[in-house]
Amino acid sequence: MSGKVGGSQRIPLLTKNIMLSIKKYQDWVNQSTRNDRITYYRGFIMAPQLAKIAPTLDERRVNALKRFVYGSHISNLVTLVQKKHADFDYEYIAVRL
Repeated sequence: MSGKVGGSQRIPLLTKNIMLSIKKYQDWVNQSTRNDRITYYRGFIMAPQLAKIAPTLDERRVNALKRFVYGSHISNLVTLVQKKHADFDYEYIAVRL
């Protein structure tokens, strides 16, 4: 079975891997096609120390990813959406344009 369903590719985010690296995100942007989706962060991106799943004090890394992903949005490569699972537990998703 292929990773594509109905023209969109969904790469699930595992609980133990709550944040994609900038390199992996960049590779995905370069290889993805229209409507492909990727979860690049799970938690509470505005205050990562409050996240329900694996809170982190490494705000520099979280902010670097947030800025990089937002830059791809400003460049019209992706649109950004989020899904709320619980308080302080969001799934941040980029959808390729």
